[in-house]
Amino acid sequence: METKQQLPNATLVLIFGIVSIVTCFCYGIFGLIFGIIALVLAKKSKELYLANPDLYSGYENLKAGKICALVGVILSSIYFLIILGYFIFIGAMMPWSEILNQ
Repeated sequence: METKQQLPNATLVLIFGIVSIVTCFCYGIFGLIFGIIALVLAKKSKELYLANPDLYSGYENLKAGKICALVGVILSSIYFLIILGYFIFIGAMMPWSEILNQ
């Protein structure tokens, strides 16, 4: 019986996908970074798997990691936009004419 080798980066994609969800509320930056890296690695590993599926195992981890990364990127993007809107709102409410005329 021929043993299949583990799909490269499948576990790393899963870990980065989970970390992107966990860190999505750190102003959205860390979640975006980990999520985008996980999605790029998942794309490369998926192409490798689809070229020769009989050679690799661990595709389930890759799919789960990709889903986690997508959720992390979406949550991080939403949170980042909320934080950005908050700072724009606070900046618009500042009395800039009083601050600059001192």
